[in-house]
Amino acid sequence: MKRIVLPVLFTFLVTLTFGQDVKKATNYLNDKKYDKAKSEIEGILAKDPNNLPGLYLKSKLITSMADSSAFKGQLPPNPYEEAFDAFKKALADSTNSAVTLMVIKDNYAPIFKVYSGIYGEAADAFNNAANSANKPDTAGFAKAMELFIKANQVGQYIRENKWANIGKVDTTLVLNIAKAALNAKKIDSARKYFAEIADAKIGGLHNDENKPDPSFELPYQWLTLDYKQAGDSANMVKYATLGQEVFPGDDYFDFVQMDYYREKDNHDALFKKYDDLTSKHPDSLRYRLNYATEIFSYVFGSDQGAVIPNKDQLLTTLAGQLDKALALEPNNGNVNLLYAQYYYNKGIYALDSASKIKGATLTADQKKSKADLTEQGNGFLQKAIPYAEKASATFEEGMKKSQKSRYKSSVNLLQNIYQSLGNKDKLKEYQDKYDAADAKFVN
Repeated sequence: MKRIVLPVLFTFLVTLTFGQDVKKATNYLNDKKYDKAKSEIEGILAKDPNNLPGLYLKSKLITSMADSSAFKGQLPPNPYEEAFDAFKKALADSTNSAVTLMVIKDNYAPIFKVYSGIYGEAADAFNNAANSANKPDTAGFAKAMELFIKANQVGQYIRENKWANIGKVDTTLVLNIAKAALNAKKIDSARKYFAEIADAKIGGLHNDENKPDPSFELPYQWLTLDYKQAGDSANMVKYATLGQEVFPGDDYFDFVQMDYYREKDNHDALFKKYDDLTSKHPDSLRYRLNYATEIFSYVFGSDQGAVIPNKDQLLTTLAGQLDKALALEPNNGNVNLLYAQYYYNKGIYALDSASKIKGATLTADQKKSKADLTEQGNGFLQKAIPYAEKASATFEEGMKKSQKSRYKSSVNLLQNIYQSLGNKDKLKEYQDKYDAADAKFVN
C-alpha cells in the first residue's frame, strides 16, 4: 500500500508547493514587487517550463514591468513578443480552470498590453523614420511595418478568441502596415494590405454621421494608379469602382481611368467616362470644356487619312458640350475660343473639299457640289467670328500677361478667318491687333 500511496502523496505535495509559489508570485505582482515576482516566476518555470499559471504570470510580469519606468530597463530584448508567446502557451489548454480564473480576474490585461505595446513601438518606429535625417529611411519604415504586422497578429488572436470586438481587418492598423510598406519601398506588401482595406470596402472608422474618412481614400487611389501603371485594366477598374462606391464625391478614380484609356487610344472608353463625369456634374464648366477639348483633339488632331468612327456624332457631342458650357458661363474666353476653332476647322475642311473638285470640264453635279461646299465652308467661318471676337474681348480685359497668349490665339484665328473669306480690311485690322499685343499686355 505504501508503494501506491507514496507517489500520490508526492504528487500532491509538489502540486501544493507549486500552488504556494504561484500564490506568492501573484501577491508580489499585485504589490508591484516585480523583482521578487520575477524570482518566484523564474523558479516555477525552471522546475516546470510548461507550468500554465507560471507562463501566464510571466506574461503579466513582462507587461507590468513595461508599464513601469523603474523596471523597463530590465526587460528582455523583445519583451512583448516574449509575453505574447507565454500568454498563448498559458491559454492553450482551455480546460485549465486555474489559468482561466486568473485571466478573467485580470480582465485579460496582459494580452491587451501586448497589443497596445507592440502598436506603440510600431508607431514610434514609423514616426522616427518619418523624422529621420536619412531620407528616405526605408529601413526605419521596414521596421515599423514588421512591428505593425506583429501587432496585427496579436489583434487577430484577440479577435479569434472573442475577447474584444476587433475586425477581421483591423482598420487603422492595416492602413498603417500598408503606409509603412509603401515608404519602405515594399510594394508587394503595400499592395496586399491596401487591398485588404479596399476589398472590405472600408471607408474609415465608424462615426455617428457614417461619413467616409478622407485618409482612407489612399488604398483605393493607390491601387487604382498602381494597376493603371502596370497595365492591368481589370484591377484598375475594380479598385476605381470600389473607390467611387466608398467615396462617391471623389473624381480621382474617373481621371485615372481616363488617363489610362487616353494612353491606350481607347477613345470609346474615354468618352464613356466623360459621359459619366458630366452626368454626375452637370453644372461643371470645367468637365464640359475638357470633354469638348478631348473630342476636338481627337477629331481634328488625328493623322491625315485616319478613319474616325462616328465622327459626325462626336462633333455633335462636342458642340452640345460647348453649348452647355456657354449656358453656364456665356463670356468664358476658353469656351468661346474652342467654339470658334470648331467652326473654323469645319469651314476649312469644307473649303478644302470644294477646292479638290477641279478640272477643265466639270459636270453639273460637280459644279453644284463645289458651290454647296464653298457656301457651307464660308458659312462655318462666319459662325466662328462672333465666338472668336468674344474670346478676344474677354482675354483683352485687364490686359494681363497671363492672358496674352490666349488673346493672341483668338486674334490670330480671326486673321485666318478673314484671310479665308478674302476680307483684306478685316485681315489688316487683326494683323495690327496681333502685332500690338506684346506692348499692350504688361500687367
